[in-house]
Amino acid sequence: MGKIAPEQKSSKEFVFAGEVALDGSNPTPVVTPFKTITGAVVALKGTAAPGVGTSILTWDSSGGTLNIYAWKVTGTTDTTLIASTGTETVGYDVTGY
Repeated sequence: MGKIAPEQKSSKEFVFAGEVALDGSNPTPVVTPFKTITGAVVALKGTAAPGVGTSILTWDSSGGTLNIYAWKVTGTTDTTLIASTGTETVGYDVTGY
């Protein structure tokens, strides 16, 4: 999975982008070159509907680490979200400094 070097967004912020395979641990950590993360976008990579697999991603950060949380429905008749143990590929764009 490729990562690209940070690209300067402004005099203070940079963008860091890449892909990661979810590790099933929820969250999947992504270490960035930043000390502080100011924003992120995460998205599942693929062309098929997720079905009862990972269908929603959320994120949080701790210092310069992006933590990606994956969620799936409980079952085909129960749409309650639970933590996913999937290993799908996720693309991310992170801003920070």
